[in-house]
Amino acid sequence: MATIKDVAKKAGVTIGTVSRVLNNKKWVSEDCRKKVLVAIKDLHYKPQAHARRLRQKHSRICGVIAPHHTAIFRSPFFTNIMEGLEEVAAEKQYRLLIHPLNETARAQVSYRALLGDGSVDGMFVLNAWSTDVSIRELGEANVPFILVNGKITGQEDFPYVGFDNRGGVKKAIDHLVKLGHERIGIINGRMTTTNALERFQAFQENLAEHKLEFHQEWVADGDFEEEGGYKAALKILTAVRRPSAILCASDLMAIGAVRALKEKGVSVPEDMSIVGFDNMEEAMYHEPLLTTVSFSAIEMGKLAARKMFQIIAEENLVEKATTLQAELMERESTRKIN
Repeated sequence: MATIKDVAKKAGVTIGTVSRVLNNKKWVSEDCRKKVLVAIKDLHYKPQAHARRLRQKHSRICGVIAPHHTAIFRSPFFTNIMEGLEEVAAEKQYRLLIHPLNETARAQVSYRALLGDGSVDGMFVLNAWSTDVSIRELGEANVPFILVNGKITGQEDFPYVGFDNRGGVKKAIDHLVKLGHERIGIINGRMTTTNALERFQAFQENLAEHKLEFHQEWVADGDFEEEGGYKAALKILTAVRRPSAILCASDLMAIGAVRALKEKGVSVPEDMSIVGFDNMEEAMYHEPLLTTVSFSAIEMGKLAARKMFQIIAEENLVEKATTLQAELMERESTRKIN
């Protein structure tokens, strides 16, 4: 008679994954589930009822796969996400174990290896890039996970908490058009992330909606960092004809852009308007005060943590994907033009 170990071997997965499929748990990929069901059928495996009732033991630790250490600890955006995660985790008497990885490391390191001896109850994955295939390893290792601020292309069934990027860009472009701007550029983030992809696509779509021209020389990648925004703004300034406004896909990049413009004698907002993204605390004290698309990173962290603990408790999720809506905060870095 075939055993659960035989099924796991034939399907090429772990015994825990077979158990998840048998118990109809949700955090197993559809492809993996199909392999297990085929193996069960081929081997004529008949699980005993008592063998399927595994007692759940909790370590009260959740892992966090995060951007590289300079981003996670220097960026107010990520520290706010962590604040939200930690607040809810503390309420549940959980600890967080952070694994800071840059994009190169994420491509080389097995997520399964990060689990160590399997002593985490769940894993938060911050800023996954759009083609991250390692996420599947978490499901195969029988570990619940939540994508935070970064989706995987073609995997809409994965639990996710993020922002309404398209809605945020629309509010920013509508605001600039209302002020009379027709020449609008963008400083975007890494195009390996769905956030950058969605913001750039929405930027092009909204320009077309307002019958405004898209100019490639007014587009630059700022890597979501202040220094990146600084260099991107300098690049845009080399255009023969400059834009009258620039949308920056993060407040950090907007701050860097304003610094570059000031160095080149371009006044904000008198000569050029700037719109940021995220509404981090520094945006309210910057000179000039930044007009920005506002989302709550702290709230995103809280929502992700609550969703995680629902999964750990084996409760049904009301919705797998949660998207926070945007609000435009109009301040001093944009102005009406004639």
